[in-house]
Amino acid sequence: MIGLLILSAAILTGFGCYHLSCAFVDVPTSRTSRTMMIAKKQTGSKSEKLYDVYLTRMAQFFSPLIRLDPVKRGRLLTTLEIAGIPLTPEAYTAKAFLTALAVAAVSVPLFLIMPLFGFLVLGLSVLMWFSTYYAAFDYVKKRKKLIEAELPRFAVSIQQSLANDRDVLKLLVSYRRIAGSDLGKELDTTIADMKTANYENALLHFQNRIGSTQLSDIVRGLIGTLRGDDQQMYFKMLVFDMRQIEQSNLKKEAAKRPKQMQKYSMMMLFCILLIYVVVLSVEVISSLGAFF
Repeated sequence: MIGLLILSAAILTGFGCYHLSCAFVDVPTSRTSRTMMIAKKQTGSKSEKLYDVYLTRMAQFFSPLIRLDPVKRGRLLTTLEIAGIPLTPEAYTAKAFLTALAVAAVSVPLFLIMPLFGFLVLGLSVLMWFSTYYAAFDYVKKRKKLIEAELPRFAVSIQQSLANDRDVLKLLVSYRRIAGSDLGKELDTTIADMKTANYENALLHFQNRIGSTQLSDIVRGLIGTLRGDDQQMYFKMLVFDMRQIEQSNLKKEAAKRPKQMQKYSMMMLFCILLIYVVVLSVEVISSLGAFF
């Protein structure tokens, strides 16, 4: 009975603290937030969760309290820009802390009732912080991997096009029609930059946004083309090197899955043996019928 009263008091206290914090941070009411999200959905914008809207608003309020190292802040700022997250590094860090604190707050009443579950929830809050904070880094890493997987085809397209035309902007616009979604978005940005600013600077920004060594080699060849150099042989050698790297990466991926491949091989062997056992069993049973 006492434990139930403590749990009820903790829930009511948390509910009151939540509404007080919303009042201090000037978070809109749930009805207003739902109306705004419905309007955004009707205009084709990306849908958001109500909890995420509140958390983002509170993170922006507490962001002035966060102090980041300049190097880490610059790295996080670049990552957020690539990931398309409209938050400052301080607000993004505050959001990760608030997410972890929201989960950790659940462990407080659990320590009074079931201490073991309290420690489990506290550990879960630490995992939530890492998961929330490094989500942008993981997204950028996966995106970079997808873009690098397409770069050999991009290099082949440039090599073939250079035989007829050396207009770099035209080459990028031509490849954009067949590009993947991730590389296509970067090409859209690069093409827009090239149309409004210096070609070399636009290509260098393209290179810096991705941070890929292979893309740096492609950009180096494109800049050489802009300066009037014949880069056909350069791209021919680059395509050969990229294909070698691609084959090496495929071998590494295959080497990482020996157990999985062995599992499927054993399943195939079992199926083959099962076929032989069934055939032999049918033949033996039919032969026994001749004796009796």
